[in-house]
Amino acid sequence: MQKFIFLHQVKTAGKTVEKFLIRKFREQYCRTTTIFKEESIENIFSILESTDADKIAQLNQAQVISGHFPYGLHKLLQSEARYFTLLRDPVSRIRSYYAYSMRNDDSKIYQYLTENNISFEQFVEMEPAEIDKTGVHELNYVLENGQAKIIAGENLIIGQSSTEHLLQTAEDNIAKHFDFVGVTELFDDAFIEISKLLGFGPFSLYITQNKSKVKVDISEQAEKVILERNPIDKTLHTKYMNQLRSQSNSVIHQLARGYLSIGSRAADIYVQLRS
Repeated sequence: MQKFIFLHQVKTAGKTVEKFLIRKFREQYCRTTTIFKEESIENIFSILESTDADKIAQLNQAQVISGHFPYGLHKLLQSEARYFTLLRDPVSRIRSYYAYSMRNDDSKIYQYLTENNISFEQFVEMEPAEIDKTGVHELNYVLENGQAKIIAGENLIIGQSSTEHLLQTAEDNIAKHFDFVGVTELFDDAFIEISKLLGFGPFSLYITQNKSKVKVDISEQAEKVILERNPIDKTLHTKYMNQLRSQSNSVIHQLARGYLSIGSRAADIYVQLRS
């Protein structure tokens, strides 16, 4: 049976996809953050170097695997697995990450940002030396071409990446090992394609997860810095946004979007009323 790997980029609506995967696959679903707890907190690239037979066995028992990890997880599996992922505009993604960090009060990044009064403008300009002080390695692939680094499977700190090489490696990996790349901004259309890919057809429902209520204003300077630091992420996002937009014109997508508009919105309201 075909295995699938959902490469969950941080702050791209991945939690909503994971909730769907849990509901559909149950015991056949595996989330790496529950297996590789320490690695997921310290440096997700360490997951790829694991030699723990029990952890690797748990991965191999699942039909669908998801979590925060880079490309390369398939090398720990005994059978072929295909990837899918979501991308998000880097400005929106980094703003969402900062907003989430400012309400996640049991995290290292929250403690560092609040104790040092780090504004959003200061956050997007952080350099490796300051990132080391936070103890949050993932900032290296949140603040600079992070989505490309994860797809390329390259553990690069800020300032290390070669634009041409990173883009080519990411595109090569997508071409060889990814069945779908969607975008958060067209989430309904991306969800329809994911549902089809996994064998459930276009008419499935989701429940929105992990939507931040914290609002962060973006100054022109902050946006400028983000775009300067994330040209590859912007390029990839634009490409797959355009591809998905062309798919979204089909009759099936139009019908399925209408179904989602009623069903998933109703599900969201039901969950909110119960909570």
